[in-house]
Amino acid sequence: MIWILFYYNSLPDVPEGCRLFSNDVMHRDFFKCNPTNTGHYQYPKFETLSYDEGCHRREVNNFLNKNESEKYVVFYTRHTALSGERKNKIIGYFKVGENFEKRNRGFFASESILLPKDKCIEINYNSRGVPVSWGNSSVRKDVDRILSTLITKPTTDITDKYKEETKMIMDRLLTVSGRKEIIDTCEKCVVKVQCYWGRKTKQFKEDTLKKFYGGNRVCWTTC
Repeated sequence: MIWILFYYNSLPDVPEGCRLFSNDVMHRDFFKCNPTNTGHYQYPKFETLSYDEGCHRREVNNFLNKNESEKYVVFYTRHTALSGERKNKIIGYFKVGENFEKRNRGFFASESILLPKDKCIEINYNSRGVPVSWGNSSVRKDVDRILSTLITKPTTDITDKYKEETKMIMDRLLTVSGRKEIIDTCEKCVVKVQCYWGRKTKQFKEDTLKKFYGGNRVCWTTC
């Protein structure tokens, strides 16, 4: 068994009363509104339980080329609370299943565990590198232990909720009417002043969503 630890940018916490997101799913940062965002808002593709070389191209290819029967991608993110508190946390894993080579090379998960926010596991890792099980990372033993526990012991798995909620928001983001619905919902929200995204101006929201989702530059399924 081998693993690789991938970082992804997650949506900051939303206030109680938000009509777009539940607060127990560690969504990717659809709106790129997390102050800690490192430039990505497209991965992981929870809606299809897949991952591809569009992010971490070299690492994904090296990993998939490994001659091992059991490969795991472990995901962690910098959880940002409404208070501004930030902690890096492991949210779960994808086990590599069927590979695909369309526009991008990647894989579908044959198994997955995705944890609710209150069950995500804090990890003391802040470097830019991508730890792997065959390397010498400072967190190798920690990830070995956490992954083994997730695989072998009963835990709260809300993979289906990640998949369903991500598909629901993406279905809106990929249409003009859906993006308008999102913005209108945010503009009418009574708790928007507490929200990283809600505090943005309406024009900023419109420009951002059109830029990210209004063209054909990105494949949102499996390329």
